[in-house]
Parts: sequence; structure tokens; C-alpha cells
Amino acid sequence: MTVEDTVPPEIKLTTNPDHYTLPGHPYEEEGYTASDNVDGDLTDKVTHEEKDGTVTYKVSDSSGNETTVTRTIVYDDPIPPVLALKGDSEITIQAGSDYTDPGYTAEDNVDGDLTDKVSVDGSVNTYSADTYTLTYKVQDNYGNEATATRTVTVEPVRQADTGNPSGKIVYLTFDDGPGEYTSKLLDILSKYNVKATFFTVGSGHPDLLKAEADAGHSIGIHSATHDYSKIYASEDAFFADLRKQQDTIENATGIRTTLVRFPGGSSNTVSKSYCSGIMTKLTKDLTDMGYQYFDWNVTSGDAGETTNTSVVVQNVISGIQQHDVSIVLQHDIKGFSVNAVEQIIQWGLAHGYTFLPLTAESPTAHHGVNN
Repeated sequence: MTVEDTVPPEIKLTTNPDHYTLPGHPYEEEGYTASDNVDGDLTDKVTHEEKDGTVTYKVSDSSGNETTVTRTIVYDDPIPPVLALKGDSEITIQAGSDYTDPGYTAEDNVDGDLTDKVSVDGSVNTYSADTYTLTYKVQDNYGNEATATRTVTVEPVRQADTGNPSGKIVYLTFDDGPGEYTSKLLDILSKYNVKATFFTVGSGHPDLLKAEADAGHSIGIHSATHDYSKIYASEDAFFADLRKQQDTIENATGIRTTLVRFPGGSSNTVSKSYCSGIMTKLTKDLTDMGYQYFDWNVTSGDAGETTNTSVVVQNVISGIQQHDVSIVLQHDIKGFSVNAVEQIIQWGLAHGYTFLPLTAESPTAHHGVNN
């Protein structure tokens, strides 16, 4: 009597619920056993093949009975990318200087180089002193995220201490030039050895800029264009205009000035039409960057109130008498206003006033900011 064995062996797969295989990597065996009702333990007879995300296990007993079992490979990647900052994670610069991010790299154990996938949240306003945080993020194809932060501290430039000049002081200031009447004005100032301050615009007259500087007058920035719609469109627009005028002054005189007067003054409201709140930002920005901006406390009325030289003289003299320190606003592109200067100087000198040019240490006569 012959007994036939028709029962195939049994393969049991060991399964670890926490086991995974990194994508692109070979499967690391979790384990298995094989046994047969006749042949006993056949574990060492099992063959296995990994293909297309599965492992196929086969074993035969001595009677030729075969068993095949398939395991589905669990692929996973719980490891986040490595995000590394180039340069320091804490950087300090001065307001008004340039900031260029040192950069970063991102590498993933599966996806490789992910540097071009990094996003950066935040920005650095180099005009305004503050501490800025930049957050860098990158994610691999399995949703693992890495983050890094960099803080950039923008420090204010130290301002010169404001002086308190003694006696009765007058600062004559002239906006919007140089122009066709500037040479005459320089002659008048020279005649009385009076130094003034010129807040300049443009200049198609580099020779006059140089003449102002050579005569010992102070040169300040008013605007390259005096176009409100352009200069007050944004912080970037304002400082592009300021830098252009700074370059014009430097090219003509060799001087880089820190004296500024806003077109319309710091209290102007016309800027609201182009950018809400910009004057609040710009007054802080300029101070943080080491500039000094000057308004005025005596107006000549030559900006639209009058075209009469005698009225200009009276407006200035009347205004001067109300202050120990006066900053007078005139325009050297107005001939009738230039014609008033000699009488103003004569009156001032006769009444014990000292005429000085503005410097970084001078009082500023700031107005209230309205935008």
C-alpha cells in the first residue's frame, strides 16, 4: 500500500507593523518560516524574489508539492530633508546698507537635492531699523518638512547729537535749485559772508552745485524729480530718487550729504494720494539710516502765497522774531524771493542775529507727520 503526500508545505511571513522600506532601496527581510507535514522544517529551502514592489516566496516538499506566498512591500520615508543655512543664522547690518541672503542648501535621503524647492517667508527692510525673521521651508515627496530661521537685525546709524546754538540764530534754506537766480543769490550771500543751505533738485547746473559747496554753503537733498506721484509711490521709489540726487551732488561736489528736506515737508498730505502712511515710514527710515531731515518754522510765502519781494521780506522778518532759532524756507528758483534776501540779511545782522548753514547737529524744526 502506497501513501501519497498531496499536502503542500506552509509558509508563514513575519510582519512588523512598524517596518518600512525607503523608496528606491531594497527590501530588508522581516522573516519567514516554512514547514511540511512530512518533511518538517523547510525554512532553509525557501526561495524569494523581489520585483515590482512585492516579494514572492516559494518552497517545495520532497513530494513535489509547492507553495507560493507574496508579500507587498510597504514603502515609506519618515525622514525629513536636511535644510542648512549658508552663513550665520543671526546677522546684523546697518540701516541703509544692502542685504544679500547668504543662501541655503536642502538635501533629502530619497529625493536628493531639493535646494530649488526651498521657500523663504519674510523679508528684510534695510531702510528701517528692526529685527526681521526669515523662515526657510522645504518638503520632500512624502510630505516631510524641514524648516530653518535666520534673524537679520537692522541697526540704526548713530545720529549726531543735536546742538543748541546760543543767541539768535537764523538758518536760511533754499529749495528746488539751483536755477537761473542762484548765481545772484550766491553773490548776495558772499557780500555779507553769510552761509546758507541749499536743498537741491535735479541738476542741469552742476557748476552751480559746485559753486555752492566751494563757497562753504551746506548742500542737501530735496529730490531728483520733485514728482510727488513718483517719489511717494513707495519706500523703494523714494530712496531710488534720493540716491539719484545724492549721486548728482557727489559727482558735482565730491560731497555725500546727510541733509534732506522732503518735497512738501514731512507734514505733507499729498503723499496720501500715492501711498498711505508713507511719511510715517520715511521719517523713521531716514533717521535710522543716518540722515537728518529738516522742515522749517519760518515760511517766506514764496511757494504760492505771494510773488511780491516786499511781502517775502516782511514774512521772513516777522517769522524770525517769533523764534530764537529760525529755519527759513525760500526758493532760489524764484527771482522775487532771491531779491528779498539782501534786505533780510541786513535786518538780521542789524538786530543781532547770526546766520548759519545747517549741519547734522542743527535743530530740525520737524513738523507733525500727517500721513
